[in-house]
Amino acid sequence: MSRRGFTLIELMLSLIVSAIVGAALIRIVLSQARYMDQQEAWRVARNVSRSGINRLMSDLRAVEATQGVEAAAAGGQDFTIRVPYAFGMLCSTVANLTTVSLLPVDSAMFAAPGYSGFAWRNAAGTYTYIPGTALPSLPGTPGNCTAALPVGYPVYTLGAINGSPAGQTTNLAHAGTLPTAQPNGALVGSIVFLYRRVRYEFKASVAMPGRTALWRTVVTTGATEELAAPFANTARVNFYVLNDPVVQAAVPANLGDIRGLELVLDGMSEQTPGGSSAPKTASVRTTVFFENRPD
Repeated sequence: MSRRGFTLIELMLSLIVSAIVGAALIRIVLSQARYMDQQEAWRVARNVSRSGINRLMSDLRAVEATQGVEAAAAGGQDFTIRVPYAFGMLCSTVANLTTVSLLPVDSAMFAAPGYSGFAWRNAAGTYTYIPGTALPSLPGTPGNCTAALPVGYPVYTLGAINGSPAGQTTNLAHAGTLPTAQPNGALVGSIVFLYRRVRYEFKASVAMPGRTALWRTVVTTGATEELAAPFANTARVNFYVLNDPVVQAAVPANLGDIRGLELVLDGMSEQTPGGSSAPKTASVRTTVFFENRPD
């Protein structure tokens, strides 16, 4: 028996059908690739925003309400804050030397450079900032605390807090005597914290030329680092002023009226994903209200 083969028309039809099916499969694969590229771009953009938030939040959580913001530029892309990093209780002040009994504090945080001074709190809840650059003297003078504090007050000396190994006393040098707010100038028992002046800026990136990065600078030492990049030009902070629940973009005339910051961190992807005309932007917003508000 003779075997019947394919006709030319049948071959052409099969090739056409195969081409149609192949083209459809290629479109599906390309579409999936573009989708994955887009998702990766979104993920990268969100990670940029989150990394910026993590660093800002760690500094802003303890900022004091009335004088915590030292400077802020129009546009909200450049601001300087006083960041507390160690808390304690004032024992005594003699001329230009103050002895403080410190609460337990992370040793690496305490030893980091950038000490800018200390602040003490009066009975009305208002802090007075005493600038200084001389590093805290360790160990301090425990006798200044034991002699000044009433019986029963805990005295934190180097290597022992009533038997617990963590606290320490420290001597803080400053220019002149402290302002007085209690009878006879007695400041015994006042809350004290040590602080660093830290500046945050959204400015040109070094790691990614032509893009915007978030920078952190310890003002006292000048040490600066690029925290995260890239950000959109819209990345900034907005300001909560006094009791107004509505955030504002304008820097208030009196920085002491600032009660919190809204972080507008518009992170961007490094590359432009397939099928897009620009890098992806992920807008992440959160608010930090300052602590120790006296009003």
